[in-house]
Formats: sequence, C-alpha cells, structure tokens
Amino acid sequence: MFRNLRRGAAADGPPATGFTCFFLHHAGGSSAAFTHFADLFPAHWRLLAADLPGRGVSAGRPLCRSTDEVVDALLPAFLEQARGPFAVFGHSMGGLVGYELVRALEHHRRPPAWLGVSAMVAPRQVTSRFAGRRDLWSQDRLISFVKDLGGTPAEMLDDPDILEYLVEILREDLAVVDTYVFREGPPLDTPLSVFHGLADLTTKDQTIADWRPYAAGPSDIHAYPGGHFYLFDQPEEVAGRITTDIGRALARGAR
Repeated sequence: MFRNLRRGAAADGPPATGFTCFFLHHAGGSSAAFTHFADLFPAHWRLLAADLPGRGVSAGRPLCRSTDEVVDALLPAFLEQARGPFAVFGHSMGGLVGYELVRALEHHRRPPAWLGVSAMVAPRQVTSRFAGRRDLWSQDRLISFVKDLGGTPAEMLDDPDILEYLVEILREDLAVVDTYVFREGPPLDTPLSVFHGLADLTTKDQTIADWRPYAAGPSDIHAYPGGHFYLFDQPEEVAGRITTDIGRALARGAR
C-alpha cells in the first residue's frame, strides 16, 4: 500500500515510533508523484506515499470507485503504520481522500497531528465544479482535460499502451471524486492547511477559504503561482511550508 520515498528504505518494515508523513496522490497518479520530495523534508521523518489500489505496489488490488472504498482500503494500513505522531498530505483527489480518511482516523481515536489538502475545493463543492461526471466523458474529452491541467508527460499521452492504462485508472479515480457525497458531521479537530495554485482550472471559480469551517482547530491557506500541479514546479517552497506547518502543529500538541 505504501512506498517509502527514502532511497533504499522499506515501507513494510516495523511500524515507526518516530514521525511519519503520509502522501496521497492525485487522480490517475501514483506514489511516484512525490519522488522528488524525498530529500526536501527533515532527515528523521519517515516519508510514506500511498499507491491506491490498481497501481504501483497496490497493482494487484482492484480499483476503487468511491471515497468510501478508498478509505476502507487505506484505513487498516494507516492504523498499522502510524504508531507514532504522523501527518497526512493529499493532492487533488488525494486531498479529498485525506479529509475523509482523517475523519475516520479521528473516529478511531488515532488522529494525525496535521492534515494538508492541496488543489481541492471544500467538500460541499466537490461535485458542483463540472457539468456531469468526468469518468463518463469520451476519451478525447478526457485527454483534452488532462492536457489542459498539465502535469502529465507528453510521451505518456503519445504512447497508445500507456494511454490506455492511464485512461482506465483515471476514469475510476474521477468516479471516486465525482460520485462523492458529503455527509454532515463535526469539524475536524486536526489542524488543517490548504494549498492551491492561483491558476488552477479546477479551483479558480471556487473559494478555497471555504475549507475553514471544516476544521475546529487552526487552519492555514497557502497560494502559489501555477496551475493544478503547482507543487511540482516549486517543490522546495511547498515542502518548506509543509515542514513549517507540521512543526507548528506538533508544537501545539506538545503543550
């Protein structure tokens, strides 16, 4: 389920008792999306990036089609691996999944020290951004959308075999997002930070500040130049802010 971003380090070793930061990828993505962040965080942190079912180290598992299915797949692995303090950072679909996962972790009395949500509108706004479900779009429309967002290497889109594999995964992942139904509940006790690109096509007509009511504790909003995949254009800046916000959350928890 997880890949350790540290070179040569195993993800399936004994559960950590130190600090762990978990990463959740975007629709159509995998743990590989966060590879370039490996050297940008404190050396004593364990960095585990999830591969949602159907790709990477989870390739043998069936793809999920709802946030409930994704959370059900992730929750046991998180409960096993998160023995010490930990944080969760999710990008795009990973941000929505991260929010619902943290709700479940709080229900199990195993909350993280911090949640970071990137490039995702507030939960009540998720299904109002597009006309219809994107997983039902034609392949041409879907590919055009992917190109407009950026972040996918052109050689992947030009290779028929890779493209077929990518479209299959992308459709299922978009179903996870576009069939999402927000269920009312108390705000998170977990400190929350929201990150977004100022030119992101998926959030530009929405108010990122609408995330604030979803957290009872401290919340921060960070904007960066760039589009939906802004964080991969400026990984040092984003990793630095994540490190700072996690440090503050850990300090508050120690008081």
